Amino acid sequence: MSKAHKRESSIVSDYTQLLTADTAAHHASHEAVPQPLFRRRWLTVSLLVGINLLNYLDRYTISGILPDLKDKGTSGLDHNVSDSQGGLLMTVFVASYMIFSPIFGYLGDRYNRKALIAVGIVFWSISTLSGSFARKYIHLLVARGFVGIGEASYATIAPTIIADLYTTETRTVMLSVFYLAIPVGAAMGFMIGAEVADLLGSWRWALRISPPLGVVLAFMLLVLTQEPPRGASDGRGHYEVKNKRNGFGAFIQDVNELCKIPSFIWSTLGFTAVTFTSGALAQWAPTYVYRQAQAQGINLSSANAALAFGAVTCVTGILGTLSGSLISKRLMPRIGAIDSYICGLGLLISVTFMGIAIPAAGYNLPVFWTAVVLGEIALCLNWAPSAAITLYVNVPQRRSSAEAFNILITHLFGDAFSPYLVGVVSDTLRDKHNIEEASSLMLALCIAIFVALLGGACYLRSAKFVLEDKARASMYEPVTDYSVINDPANHEYLVED
Repeated sequence: MSKAHKRESSIVSDYTQLLTADTAAHHASHEAVPQPLFRRRWLTVSLLVGINLLNYLDRYTISGILPDLKDKGTSGLDHNVSDSQGGLLMTVFVASYMIFSPIFGYLGDRYNRKALIAVGIVFWSISTLSGSFARKYIHLLVARGFVGIGEASYATIAPTIIADLYTTETRTVMLSVFYLAIPVGAAMGFMIGAEVADLLGSWRWALRISPPLGVVLAFMLLVLTQEPPRGASDGRGHYEVKNKRNGFGAFIQDVNELCKIPSFIWSTLGFTAVTFTSGALAQWAPTYVYRQAQAQGINLSSANAALAFGAVTCVTGILGTLSGSLISKRLMPRIGAIDSYICGLGLLISVTFMGIAIPAAGYNLPVFWTAVVLGEIALCLNWAPSAAITLYVNVPQRRSSAEAFNILITHLFGDAFSPYLVGVVSDTLRDKHNIEEASSLMLALCIAIFVALLGGACYLRSAKFVLEDKARASMYEPVTDYSVINDPANHEYLVED
């Protein structure tokens, strides 16, 4: 047994004495309860993955159609859209997304999570559709802000449902399946947005793909699934771990408790760097490739640039996300803090390849694409392990709030800021320093490399605390009691490993 694993076992042992006598007896009487097999678990996860796929398709459709918005003559908007205004479309979305996430996190710890998700999906679908009819830039901007409100409901709550479906032994793997929808959905957003706009002659049709699908998925979630009891995979029923405290004071108390968990804080800062970097690249990489190709006299349309970057994002996202979860599962028994190490080292490796890719695009696009592939695989290693850290260092009754806090911080200082910052820096370098468009955007994107470097250091710092925080969060129920989820009415909803 490794030193790290011995230390984790020791920490759990230290906290076991804090359990009440009734709880200890409860564990002893249920240790031999077999794990139930429930088919509806797969249906629930499949729908959540489908909704997450649609979530990111909708989010990044704007990136695929951004070049079509530049000229008011072709866009039908009231003025030409500058780089900074293009970046602002993503920034205002993320701003509303992060502002409303704590609200839905609070609600998700207290009320029906399935209903909250469904309402949010319908709201974002209506908002996306309304944006396709915008005749002024400000109207499109407002519509994207409303989309962020709807998506906040889903992003804060869905991972907690998966956490209640699976125990820690397989939770990271299942979260990786859930988070595969991020690169695949983002890639589909790039590709479908650009291709639909090109095929039908207007960017507006690209925004009309996801709304009807969203309404259908919301209906299926409401009708075909059952919400799992909170904390079921940790041995507790809904009535035991539902957060019963209400009001603003209860919200502040939840935040104070979250801030006492150092591994959660450091991993949140690390993931902030991930969202900063990925947000900047997602918004500007297709445009950057297009401009560099034009500067070199290469015949590459904006639609094909978005298509190529979308394909790369899809493939590298799948490889990186699956690799991160599989490495975590294999090494976790020997290296207790492996999730923090995967995230930290993945970011540092990504920094190396992105540092090669961004300047290489100016003189050799094959080198650029090669380095981007390797850099994005490394960047995506952290999706599932980072999400797992957020869940297992927090007790079940605060997991939605933890997700919300994570979303607020990572987007406030991450992708709510980076697309607009890159656009402003690019415009400034071009307008005030007479640097041509492709080069000004290249220099602006280098900001993301530096931030990713800081993020890697934050994740490595979290490794020092993660074992103790994980043990402290599990001290309430160190042994899973599956009897709390064997529903007497024979409803099929919960845990299987």
